[in-house]
Amino acid sequence: MRFAVEIIAVLIMVGAVGGIFYGVFKGTISLSVRTIQFLSISFVVPAIIIMSMEHVMSSDSSSALIGIIVGYVLAGITRSE
Repeated sequence: MRFAVEIIAVLIMVGAVGGIFYGVFKGTISLSVRTIQFLSISFVVPAIIIMSMEHVMSSDSSSALIGIIVGYVLAGITRSE
C-alpha cells in the first residue's frame, strides 16, 4: 500500500510539471504567481508525504509542515489577483 501511495505522489509531481509545461508551450497558461505557487505545492506536499512514509521525518514534523503550507496557501488567496 505504501508503494502505491508513493507512486501516486510521484505521478502527481510529474503530472503537474507536464501539465504546466504543456499549457505554457501551447499558450493557454502563462507563468504567473499562481502557476509557480501551484508547482511548488504540487512538489512539496507529495515530497513531504513520501518522506513521512519512508520514516525520514516524524509524523509530527510532516503534519506541522503540511499545516504551514495550507495556512500559507489559504492566506495568499486574497493577496494576489
